[in-house]
Amino acid sequence: MEYFYDLHVHSKECSGCAASTAPEQVIAAKNAGYSGFALTNHFLTGNNCVPKELSWEERVLYYWNAYLDAKKVGDEIDFDVFFGIEHNYGHAQEILIYGIDLDFLVSNPDFCSLSGEEICDRVHAVGGFVSHAHPFRERSYIPKGDYQMDFSYLDAIEIYNSGNLENEDIRAQELCKRLDIAHTAGNDLHWTEHLATFPNAGLVFDHRLRTNEDLLDALRSRKGVLRHSGDRFFK
Repeated sequence: MEYFYDLHVHSKECSGCAASTAPEQVIAAKNAGYSGFALTNHFLTGNNCVPKELSWEERVLYYWNAYLDAKKVGDEIDFDVFFGIEHNYGHAQEILIYGIDLDFLVSNPDFCSLSGEEICDRVHAVGGFVSHAHPFRERSYIPKGDYQMDFSYLDAIEIYNSGNLENEDIRAQELCKRLDIAHTAGNDLHWTEHLATFPNAGLVFDHRLRTNEDLLDALRSRKGVLRHSGDRFFK
């Protein structure tokens, strides 16, 4: 059997640019043929909507609770949900982080003041995994220039993002090959209607991923096969 996973999903509980709740995203992705997804809401230096007057612990709990809401629905409909975040480390450059949990976030209150390289070191210290999100995206909100972290600290590159232009993803795929590291892919899902109107993307594995540990092992194996709909083609 094949199991299809979206590794880049947002929900409106935490991401200021999202229009659907985490449970709504679960149901829509299940109906679209996915086996599961990683909920990667924008973290506190990104486009998030978590109340700023809350304490650090209360704010990170917002992220964890959105994940728990998604996982509850996922468990009910046999759909796998993993916890992650999308973190803006500077100049609108973002990394996707998997394999961390609430305890990690609570115990790192200086997280948002760290460089991308320092974040990778801390994530790796607890066995986590870091992929650079859409490294070549060009948008009005992204400053011109080449400010990016040292990619040698990364575990992976996001080689397909259905919100990207084709040339942006092709450059990401070429970079992934050049660095000889693992890859991730996803929809950058912000609302349920995306699944009916945009190319659907993700990685296919030959076995089911039930836990966050399963996800990390599968990503490190590099056996996930890119699948996407639409007219964009990768050699």
